[in-house]
Amino acid sequence: MTNKITAIFQVLLYLTLVNNFLIIKSANAFFPKINEPNQKELNSTSIQIGRTAIQLIQLGQNSEAIKLLELAIKLNPSEIALWNSLAEAQIRSDQKYKALSSLNKAIKLKPKEENIYFKKASIYMDLNNPKKAKFYINEGLLINKNSERGYFQLGNAEIMLNNYKSALIAFKKSSKINSSFWQSINNEGLIQYELNNSKEAISKFKLALKISNDAEPMLALAIVLFSTDNKSIYTINLAKNALISNPKYVSKNYQSKQLWGKKLQNSAQLLFKAKEMKKVVKEAKEKIQ
Repeated sequence: MTNKITAIFQVLLYLTLVNNFLIIKSANAFFPKINEPNQKELNSTSIQIGRTAIQLIQLGQNSEAIKLLELAIKLNPSEIALWNSLAEAQIRSDQKYKALSSLNKAIKLKPKEENIYFKKASIYMDLNNPKKAKFYINEGLLINKNSERGYFQLGNAEIMLNNYKSALIAFKKSSKINSSFWQSINNEGLIQYELNNSKEAISKFKLALKISNDAEPMLALAIVLFSTDNKSIYTINLAKNALISNPKYVSKNYQSKQLWGKKLQNSAQLLFKAKEMKKVVKEAKEKIQ
């Protein structure tokens, strides 16, 4: 990694020399001739810098990645991948408004790329602005009406707006497009439980759990089963394994971020108070402190 970064800065130093040194053609002056790189070479260099920046993002070195991407964009401002990567690094650095600006630049370069609109929507969701998020989701769905991710995001925005029926429609469209997209099936279960349809919620959580052994449908299923007086060893073990897998779910704040409704959150607290759950709940709380 160090060698790659060193090599990049050598290239950048070279370009700085080209831009800042005046080559004087004179019989009395001798300067070595420096060939200024053409746009193709600059573009190639920017791509290499971008690849290194992506590696830095993956390593969690987002500030360093941002610096590299800003330099790469100066070399090649028309490369959409660089703007997308810059936005990703900015999001991870909690620079959400700067990320929105970067994505706006990307949209100007490629206005028919639906994923840019979905990424903007995700930022607005994080900013607790579901109306704005819904606008950009629908913009993306106009480009690609068969995006399971788009309908999943739309369902989440509708949950935040308390439009449960509209959310169910969106999640059903998502899972119809991709029957393995367990997140949409899981979120159908979240809504059904808030609508007092425990039997349907259990069915959805079980289906989601068959597709993915994720902590969320595992814990949600345990909570709903427990709330319907199913306090079997199976139910308790489901809950224990879920909290061991992802202790963050012990937190009501984290549950809210996952769009759990008040009814499910309250039911979770009743399960966590069960004597069989005390040890694992205590350990989960300690892990997230």
